[in-house]
Amino acid sequence: MKTQKDIKYYLSHFEEYIAAILFGFTGILLAIQVFSRYVLNHSFAWTEELATLLFVPMIYCGIAAAVTNRKHVSIEIVQQFVPYKIKKALMITSQIIFLFFCIYIQRPLYKVIEALGDSETSLLRIPKKIIYLWIPILLILTGIRIIQDIIRLWNENETNLGYSKPAIDLDSCEKEALEAKERGEL
Repeated sequence: MKTQKDIKYYLSHFEEYIAAILFGFTGILLAIQVFSRYVLNHSFAWTEELATLLFVPMIYCGIAAAVTNRKHVSIEIVQQFVPYKIKKALMITSQIIFLFFCIYIQRPLYKVIEALGDSETSLLRIPKKIIYLWIPILLILTGIRIIQDIIRLWNENETNLGYSKPAIDLDSCEKEALEAKERGEL
């Protein structure tokens, strides 16, 4: 049985899991395509089309996950040389601009979706509206994650302002390697 902490964690990071599942499924589809083309001398065109279609939600789930984990691209050179309060204001302002973009882009996206009419993909006959609808939906999720990050930034102090867990903790890796060397495992 899951604890409240586990449930909260999964709800806070579910887009990472969706993106990872889509990435894995896309990889499987492309492997099937390569295998069938070069080993069986027969190409399954639908695998390539489906992989292309899954790419859209995978990318936009990744954007929301990057905001959640503070891994999205940003220019931090100015922030390193300014006092704490200015740095905090810059970080919050940056997130607010990103949020406004996510809101502003909604209307043009819906116009594109409306312009698609009843068009479908060429092989799988999936309505293109469904595929393009993922973009505004996932940008809304990104907006929610931005608001959550603004709240986190607002409540952070000087020592943990803007902190994000590194993708690879090199200090921990070095510590483990030194401990393994001391034990004679390396």
